[in-house]
Amino acid sequence: MPIQLLWGDDSAALDRAIQTVINNDVDPSWASVNVSRLDGSDAAQARQALEEASTPPLGAGARVVLLKRSPFCNACPSDLAERFESALYGIPESTHLLLCNPAKPDGRLRTTKALMKRVRAGAASERSFKLPAVWDGAGQRQLVERAADELNINLEPAAVDALIDAIG
Repeated sequence: MPIQLLWGDDSAALDRAIQTVINNDVDPSWASVNVSRLDGSDAAQARQALEEASTPPLGAGARVVLLKRSPFCNACPSDLAERFESALYGIPESTHLLLCNPAKPDGRLRTTKALMKRVRAGAASERSFKLPAVWDGAGQRQLVERAADELNINLEPAAVDALIDAIG
């Protein structure tokens, strides 16, 4: 899936999801040229991410363009929004554009609407990584169990309770 929107405040789970994409799709011998890590708080780097995402990978495997603090779904300037909308359909299948943001996408923006249209069509994906509230015991339990599953760790219910008590 060429475009993945990843958002939420659980940075550890977000980083694991990013690393999973890189490990599964990028050839390790070509990782130095096929993995780009850019910061969307700089408009020049956001434009660079769109340019790199439209480029097929070099060598074997896929290309991953990671844009942290993506401006495309929260407060996107109009010139950048136009570039984003035109780039949506030019991303090769062998390239992954990972748009990461700590905040939930603003559904009122035209860039978010265009991206969500692609998500509904199955041409993009969206995943949220939200931390549960301090008072949400069931949510904390699910977070610990999900993290343990992702790391292939089997935890007894008493261990889950101890972790929740220890880290809150």
